[in-house]
Amino acid sequence: MFKTIMTIIVTVLVVLFSIENFDHVPVSFVAGKPVSIRLVFVIAISGLIGYLIRHFSAIATEERLKRQLQDILRRRGSGVNGKKKIANNRREERVVEDFDDDEL
Repeated sequence: MFKTIMTIIVTVLVVLFSIENFDHVPVSFVAGKPVSIRLVFVIAISGLIGYLIRHFSAIATEERLKRQLQDILRRRGSGVNGKKKIANNRREERVVEDFDDDEL
């Protein structure tokens, strides 16, 4: 019930925002003459582009961190039964479970 009410509220806010920002605005690109586009579309496209940049940046960072973790675990050596042994600074060994790529 809560999700339904929140969806209705957000939908009403989006519709009101769209109605208020339905004017045409000139948009100039690098070359050429200005193009007249509705303001709501300019805002939506800008938000979408920002989201996609952040999304793909996060994917690249996540993949880089996965590779670093795999390299660290590979350099430390593997133990028995699918577990990795890691030695800390005090020369004590502790056992850490070996994760698959899907679990990271």
